Amino acid sequence: MNDVREQLKYVVENSDYVKISYTQLDNFINSLGKPNYRHWYNFTSLNLNEKEKIILAFIIESLNFCFWQKPKFKIEYKGNIIKGSEALFYSIIREVESNKDFLDIEFLNKLTKDDFEKIFYSPDSKIPLFDLRYDLFKDTVKTMYNKGQSFFDELFNKKSDVDLLKYIVSEFKYFDDSSIYKGKRIKFNKRATLLVSDLYYMSSTIHNNLKNVDNLTGCADYGIPRTLRTYGILEYNEKLSNMVDNGIELKHDSNMEIEIRANMLYVLELVREKLENEGIKINSVELDNVIWQMGTRRKNVNPYHHTITIFY
Repeated sequence: MNDVREQLKYVVENSDYVKISYTQLDNFINSLGKPNYRHWYNFTSLNLNEKEKIILAFIIESLNFCFWQKPKFKIEYKGNIIKGSEALFYSIIREVESNKDFLDIEFLNKLTKDDFEKIFYSPDSKIPLFDLRYDLFKDTVKTMYNKGQSFFDELFNKKSDVDLLKYIVSEFKYFDDSSIYKGKRIKFNKRATLLVSDLYYMSSTIHNNLKNVDNLTGCADYGIPRTLRTYGILEYNEKLSNMVDNGIELKHDSNMEIEIRANMLYVLELVREKLENEGIKINSVELDNVIWQMGTRRKNVNPYHHTITIFY
């Protein structure tokens, strides 16, 4: 993935709206300590076979985007109120727990829009971009369904995280997440990166085949930049600051949006390398999750940037 890191460096070196405070970055790294990471599946009580886990991962990551809109999507799960992207996860998990057929690909291929809507039922809110999510869900399921057994064979044939990422992006069109910045293509592939990580941690066969997911970058979204800006690591110029702080939407593929995402990923790589030099081993996706959790726990944080997109 050295080519991806070079793409990120290109954006960082040519950014007009975003810059990195390396002094604040060093302070942040020194305060991190030893990050602790656990994959989300470990927090569930699901007892699934390997193929069901794979289908679950594909479904969740096909829908895992754009939860900043208000009112916030929320559900009740086992007495707890859960919001945003976590509400998506637990809506699906709730359905898996109550419907033994849900992770059967034949069942999923016949799922109607009405049935799909019931999965995310909440008396207080609606899942945002519902029609768009349904389209992405159907496309993902259709691709798996049409491949049949060869779908699993193709996954199990991949021997590196990079090859698996390329497979997902090439075979599932809505996972292909890249932008053109000042004449150069920048590959983000946020949801595909998360999916590779999911498959690595959830499928024993894929885990054994890949050995690690150390070549992946982080997951360029809106949560991590907010946290890094709160800590003074990412600095926005006056124009971008005013737009973000006042909730003015940034267009997808605009230079502003690309600079936020690329600088964020580049910072994660710097943090990971510094930690590694100090004897702390953590891959970029794990580090991404740790910093994302830091942002959710902190009370006083900067606003998100607002972009309507299927990619994060």
